[in-house]
Amino acid sequence: MKIYTSYFGNWNSLKKADIVPVSIALFSPKWYEGYRFHFLAPTRYMVLGDCEREEYVSLYRQILDKYGAEKIVQAVNKVSYGKDVALLCYEKPGEFCHRHLLADYLNEKLNLGVTEFGADIEKEEDNQLSLF
Repeated sequence: MKIYTSYFGNWNSLKKADIVPVSIALFSPKWYEGYRFHFLAPTRYMVLGDCEREEYVSLYRQILDKYGAEKIVQAVNKVSYGKDVALLCYEKPGEFCHRHLLADYLNEKLNLGVTEFGADIEKEEDNQLSLF
């Protein structure tokens, strides 16, 4: 099982790749019927309040430390049924988001190589030589 991060706007590509979606958003889209890990969502204050980035990072790290990397991966593994998983929220790749903080945390603690879904494909395309 490989763990990715992604966003709801990438839904069709994730389904096509047969990746198990898991929402880690505080609020999932109404159409979303997949797994929801509310315990990995930012708090209402973090999303809707006047939370500065430094405070946001600190508060989210507290959420992650509460559960620990091993328990988070165990929960992901339970819903994966051996397939790859994508942890989803709303922000597009490159935008500040808690899913990237989660990926960094899992990579730091367990060296899992969690990446944004599609990022490895984009890197391969960037590294290919052009004939023209």
